[in-house]
Order: sequence, then structure tokens, then C-alpha cells
Amino acid sequence: MQDFIKPSLDYIEQNLKTDIETEELAQMTGYSVGHYCRMFKRITDSSVAGYILKKRINYALAEISSGRKAIDVVLEYGFNTYAGFYKAFVKIYGCSPKKYLMIYNKLIPKELEEVIMDYNKLTEEDMKNYYAVNGKSIEKLCESLSMGTLTSEPAHIYWGYSNKVYEVTTTQGKYAVKALNPRGQTLEDAVFTEKIVGIAAKRVNAVPAKIFDGKIVQEMDGQLYLVFDWIEGDYFEYDNITPEHSRAMGAVLADIHQTDFSALNLSNEVSPRTRVAYWKGYLQRGKQSNAAWVDLLKENIDMIQEYYTKGVEASNSLTDKNIISHRVLDPRHAIWQGYTPYLVDWKSAGMINPLYDFLNTAIHWSVHGSEKDKDRFLAFAHGYSAKNKLPAVNWQNVLYKRYLEPLDWIEYNLERSLNCTDPEEQQIAVGQIESMIRETIGYSDKIEKLEKWLNEM
Repeated sequence: MQDFIKPSLDYIEQNLKTDIETEELAQMTGYSVGHYCRMFKRITDSSVAGYILKKRINYALAEISSGRKAIDVVLEYGFNTYAGFYKAFVKIYGCSPKKYLMIYNKLIPKELEEVIMDYNKLTEEDMKNYYAVNGKSIEKLCESLSMGTLTSEPAHIYWGYSNKVYEVTTTQGKYAVKALNPRGQTLEDAVFTEKIVGIAAKRVNAVPAKIFDGKIVQEMDGQLYLVFDWIEGDYFEYDNITPEHSRAMGAVLADIHQTDFSALNLSNEVSPRTRVAYWKGYLQRGKQSNAAWVDLLKENIDMIQEYYTKGVEASNSLTDKNIISHRVLDPRHAIWQGYTPYLVDWKSAGMINPLYDFLNTAIHWSVHGSEKDKDRFLAFAHGYSAKNKLPAVNWQNVLYKRYLEPLDWIEYNLERSLNCTDPEEQQIAVGQIESMIRETIGYSDKIEKLEKWLNEM
């Protein structure tokens, strides 16, 4: 029966650095995609996507272990960032690439596949700890870190969709305690993020995690946490953002873009985006699992594919050197004291195209279907350019690249919905898919107007 898929397995082996579509593989066998996927699973005990991902991870690791620069290798194999490669690796093997190489550094790619690590058990335990976090967990953490005695029940607050965050008041002070979601932020991710925050805090009001006994990330009963001093201030809904707030945030972003992060030794070279989402594959998987979003995705899949293609082409046309930034600097991530913002939740911080980061952040702080949109947008631009002059640029490419933000988030939540078992997380994923599809449609209607404003700056 192995002969049934052998041509497609050979093709995968020879094309790991290019886009591989299931439809293309199925055609090699002469069968439908559905029949091919079922037979593939029966023969390999893996989905097509999972098989390709594991192959790419194994070959990338082999090249890294041979001495090649890690970021260059993982980009060639279709990962957008090293953090993305790292997360995928831990999901499969249950430990970091570095630890794995310490044990198996003499193995070649095919032999790597013979090493069986019981990651599924580890993952279930990790998620079990995360889902079980509650007020009692936070109280125990506070006691272990000598943070004082709770004076009220910890309150679950909003700080993004990926992690649980609690408002915690003790006899010694007030804190924000974040329980890290193992699917979204590993120990290594959190430590690296806090290095970025520490450097950024020299120029802007970035809120760093507290350090206890020399540790940034705290552990209690198998769950990881970050603890922050509580910042008193205001969060603003979109309707309450004034041009003055937008101008102040533009100036803050300019300061971040001018911050020297060279101590982190990250490459700012731009690599083409080679990984491409296979939307029809998600639709097929959704149908098989009776996902709540199937009809919505089916209705909009042609539009999504069109905008995704435009976004990828535009992204690959931008050649400016990348810089380090917050990357998701929207109103959810700023606490205001007057017109001074304090920036929280740097989980997504990393390399980004500066023009795209400017445009994306400007939109977050201005364009919300209000008559104030243009004033806020231009105020943000003036606040930024007063500190960091913008170059002459073809803004249409930057605008089209922005399609990828909601579409990448849709893809993340499709995977999240298909793979998680927690009902609350499932509900969040479905809600985010619906929200981001609406945002994509709305954004397409705004592009012409935004391009006009950009040319007026």
C-alpha cells in the first residue's frame, strides 16, 4: 500500500523549501483530495500537513546543527520567524531544539523521525495546568514569591486573546499576573520578549515583568507566569481616541523605531514569504470536524484567497530592512495617564517592516468608521514624522501587505479551533475567525481612502 503514495512522498522530500499543496500531491495518485488524505493518514499515521511540517522541522534542524545561521534556515523552510519554528518544534518533540541536539546531535534527518518522544502526554499536561489556573493558583503563586496576602479575589481581566491575566491586590501592592498559554508563549519566548522590553523601556514607557530571585518567568505547579506592577490609568475605546492620543502614539512608535536593539544580535535582513496558507485544506478539515465556522469560511474563501495572494505578493515586494517593534500596538495595549501611554503585553514583539508597522499602528489608532478618522490618522502620521521622517514610498504595496494581518490571525484561529479541546478557547477561536473575516471585508473598502490620506502627508 506504501506504493500508493510513494511518488508524493518523494515529491515532498525533494520540495520542502517550496510550497506544497495537497491537491497537487493527490493528483500524482489519480485520486481525489479526500481519498488521498484518508489513505495518507492510514499509511503514515499523520495528516499531510503534519507530515510536511515534521519533515521541514527535521531537515531545518539538521542544517542548523551543521553550523548554518538558524534564522536563515528556518525562513528557507517556510517559517516566518525563529519563534514560529521553535514553537512547532516543541509541539512535536516536547523540548527545545537546543536540548534535542544535546541528546541527538549525531542523527541525520531520516533518523530523527525514528526518535519517539511522548509529546502528546506533555502537551495535555501543559494545557491542563493552564486551563486549571484560577484564584487559588494565583494566591499560591503570591505566597511563593512573598508578594503579600491577597486582600480580594483575583479578577480575570482582558490583556489580549492568548493568555489569562489577573488583577491581583495584596497587602504589599497591586499587580497584573499573566498565566502563559503553552500554545502561544514558551519560556524561551517570554524571556526573549522581556529582553526587548528592557531595551525599549530606555526610550518609551514599556512595562517590564518583575524579577524574583533573578528570574523573569515564574513557575508554579507546572504553569509559567509573568508578574507586572499594576499601572493605574485608562484604556480607551475607539470612539474615545482623540487626535491628541493618536499624535502621542505616533511619537511613541517613532521612538521605538529609533531604539538601538543591536545588543540582541538579530538579523534585519528581509526574506521572502514562502509559507502559504492552504485555505481549502482548512475548509475540508472543518467539514470533517463539523466546525462552527465552516459555512462562513466557505462563503468567503474566494475573497480570502484573493486578498491573501495580494498580501503575499506585496509583502515580498517590500525590501526595507526590518526593525524590532511591539508589532501589535493597538488600543488594547496602551494604558494612558493623561496623554502619556504605558505599553503593555509585548508578547508579539519582534522583527517587522517599519513602513508596514507605521501604517498598521496608524490604522489601529484612527480608522474606526468615524468622522474623526482622517484627523486621527494624520495626527498619528505627524506625531511620527516629527521624530522619524518617512521616506517616499509606494503605499499601495504596504496597504496590500496589511491584508495578511487579519488573514494570518484567521489561520491561527482555524488551527486553534481544530486542535484545542477546551470549550472556552474553542469559543474564542470561532469568535475571532468571524471577527477577522468581517475586518478583512471592511479593510478592503478602506484602501482607496487610506492611500489618498497617505499621499496627503
